[in-house]
Amino acid sequence: MSIPEAVLRFGTHLLWPAACPFCGALGVPACVTCLLPLLAPPLPADLGSLTLEAGGIHEGVLRDLVLELKYGRNRPLGVAMGHALGRIFPRPLCDILVPVPLHADSGRGYNQSQALAEGISREWGVPVADGLQWNGLRAAQTSLEEGERRSMPAGAILPRGKQLEGKRAVIVDDVSTTGTTLLRAAEAAALGGGKAVLALAWTIAPKA
Repeated sequence: MSIPEAVLRFGTHLLWPAACPFCGALGVPACVTCLLPLLAPPLPADLGSLTLEAGGIHEGVLRDLVLELKYGRNRPLGVAMGHALGRIFPRPLCDILVPVPLHADSGRGYNQSQALAEGISREWGVPVADGLQWNGLRAAQTSLEEGERRSMPAGAILPRGKQLEGKRAVIVDDVSTTGTTLLRAAEAAALGGGKAVLALAWTIAPKA
């Protein structure tokens, strides 16, 4: 680490006392170089009309990081996690990154999938578009049983405006449990005139 970078991190720490939980570096929620060895991508998952890549199985430290991102209100951690995803996976032929939208009844105040997308964006040089929205108030996925998640109706997610028109999109989410949310997001992208070419998640739920 260079002296200017160390000074910058220390100054940032004085204003925002964060530290990497793995190496203790000040001023960062987690070092990308510390996150990379944690990732162990499984084989791509075939969702039917969409391929899903994930950084690893939703267990252990990878699961703990998601919980900290979502419930620890640690949005900068999501950006760092996105950087790690963007480094481990090569950029596909795409024009835009589209995060799965935040539920309207969420009290989190920020979209964790968008934080991931921002980190990926900085690695790939691909813009992020908040181009999807939920169709009405649907219960947050974490409160639904697996069968309820799989039965998510078509049209549960809709395009927002014309941001996706003519665009090849990568759909980004934090965790994929059944893949249904990602498929509905891909369908919404198609309704908006775009095409989902890949789904990318931090983790994927282990198979039963």
